[in-house]
Amino acid sequence: MKKLVAIFKTSGGRSQTWSFPTPGEGKAPEEIRGLLERITLLSLFKKDDEKLYNQVVSAKYVETVETIIF
Repeated sequence: MKKLVAIFKTSGGRSQTWSFPTPGEGKAPEEIRGLLERITLLSLFKKDDEKLYNQVVSAKYVETVETIIF
């Protein structure tokens, strides 16, 4: 299973992770960055008056390989 994992900085300087299951892989890195930066414009995600997704730091695809043992 492959997912997109994005790392953001909060308004307090902490690290915040957001995972997107089943991402479309046909997008250019610049397009993905642009889409993630749109999340930073929203003020929907706050905790203790701290904006959770304030700045995009990085993004990567993470693939999990499951091996059935029985």
